[in-house]
Amino acid sequence: MKEKKVLTADEREFRKNKWFFSAGGIGRDMLYTLVSTYFLQYVQFGLTLTVAQFATLSILIGILGRVWDGINDPMMGAIIDGTHLKMGKFRPWIMIGAILTALLTVLLFNVRPSGWTYIFVICAIYLVWEASFTMNDIGYWSMIPSLSRTKERRDNITTYVTFFAGLGTIIMTGLVTFFSPGNVLSAYAIYSVIACVAILVCQMMVVFTVKEAPRDEVEAHEENSVSFKKMVKTIFHNKQLLWMSLALLFSSTATAILLGLIYNLYYLEGSYNGDIFIFLVIYGIANTVIQLMYPRIAKRFSRKQIQFVCFFVQAAGYLGLGLMGWFNTGIPLIIPLCIFALLVFAGNTLFYVAELVNLNNCVEYNEYITGRREEAVVTTMRPLIVKFADAVKYLVVTITLIVSGLYAITQNISTIETQKNIFEKRYETIETARDYVAEYKALVILENNGATVDDLNSEMESGNYETLNKCQVNPEYLDAIGYMYLVRVDDKGKYVDSIQLKEDGSYLFIIDGYEYQLLITVSDAQNKEIHNAADEIYDVKRTLGTRIVIRIACCIVPLALMFGSMMVQRKKFIVDEKYYDEMMAQIEAKKAPHEEDGEEAKEEAIE
Repeated sequence: MKEKKVLTADEREFRKNKWFFSAGGIGRDMLYTLVSTYFLQYVQFGLTLTVAQFATLSILIGILGRVWDGINDPMMGAIIDGTHLKMGKFRPWIMIGAILTALLTVLLFNVRPSGWTYIFVICAIYLVWEASFTMNDIGYWSMIPSLSRTKERRDNITTYVTFFAGLGTIIMTGLVTFFSPGNVLSAYAIYSVIACVAILVCQMMVVFTVKEAPRDEVEAHEENSVSFKKMVKTIFHNKQLLWMSLALLFSSTATAILLGLIYNLYYLEGSYNGDIFIFLVIYGIANTVIQLMYPRIAKRFSRKQIQFVCFFVQAAGYLGLGLMGWFNTGIPLIIPLCIFALLVFAGNTLFYVAELVNLNNCVEYNEYITGRREEAVVTTMRPLIVKFADAVKYLVVTITLIVSGLYAITQNISTIETQKNIFEKRYETIETARDYVAEYKALVILENNGATVDDLNSEMESGNYETLNKCQVNPEYLDAIGYMYLVRVDDKGKYVDSIQLKEDGSYLFIIDGYEYQLLITVSDAQNKEIHNAADEIYDVKRTLGTRIVIRIACCIVPLALMFGSMMVQRKKFIVDEKYYDEMMAQIEAKKAPHEEDGEEAKEEAIE
């Protein structure tokens, strides 16, 4: 009978830290995914903004926010490295950052003043959100090197952290993709509360269960406290950190751009619904298996070999995504999406884990060349890079949406989303349904007779369009409202009949004894979608240029960036497995005499 291995106290502590620390990433990545990946989508599909307002918001958040990060992140890294509190070096900032970030996230998705007021209020909230999340982010990721100082443990904990972070991303992505289409405004309000609770629960688990490793004696000495000047010197002196930062910037930007546009590609070519959730289930299972396999793969292959193979796997996936939708095969688009996107993300997962290991190894490289570890300063680069990648994503996505004409199309979608949201909350009686239809028809007649948008706005101010004004109808997108369905609901809550607003016969349709709903999608008795107003809008308004531009931005640009990341690591990053082992041996050799001197000093003191 095989004897059960008895774990040492150090092994038990590492195992406990590994599980609680890694699992704590679920909630924070749920929240970060909601804001970093889906905030722009929430604005695009849920709010009615002019092109100027949308571009301003994107630039202020994407560019100004990153300038703020450039100041805030390194300073936070220096503050953390200089922290000497009873609670520890990292945990105080993890806790404070989580609390502030949770509250501000709720505000981001629930404060909705109109027009330019919205732009400036949300930008102010977002900048404070960035600062609070930085406290948590740098504190959290900076703990990894202090919890694992050997290659095996570093690979192990990095894999688990990446796995649980990915799990948080999958959970939030699943919620957004499944429930958002047709319910954008109410859905995102709920998501923000879920994310708030998730980050608080998960990060408090880290704060109160994970034990920080004690500071090195040289690190704890007051004369070695970190200043801003020393911090900048450390970053630019560590050339391997700079090369890895460049590589990580390329790959993070590639992933951010793909995630920022993949939904637009699917909605444009497939359908505006939650079917993409099927892809997430398949992706989540495969991604989990791949991440857990990384330590075993890393024992057989070098990180450079892993990344080389992963690049070509991603290339095959990007090629498939680019061809998706051009050929009428009769196969639901969700199937090729699952297959090709799975190749992209499978290759990206292993590629990214290898990158994180390389980046974390820059801590030991810093100790090797300077004698100081400075985990917080070194690992500050990861969140800083991810945020700069987000800035590039905002820029690329914004330009793509505007140049391709997709933003103009999706403003039609956001208009009908707004109408559905307001109508279902306030106006379900026959009177409001009749008034809504009558006022809409009157505006359409004026538009057909040559009235301009300004003329229609003036007409709505006349006092004869009370219901449409309460529903915040924008005459510029009057055509889009016509694609919506007015649905009659019986006393059991079942849809009895439906008709598009632009069809004749709407007056005859509205009769006493029923409630009414304004919907984007209509289903049959078996809950199978039979009409989709958003899909009709996409079909009518998309152009060849729209389809080509979205594919260039969504497929070609990310693949080129991944190639750049791979080449930087192959040509410039020298801390491979062999170099790391030799480096660690020399570090330990340098420490040995000092440790012996310390033991002798203790013995003399005792005597």
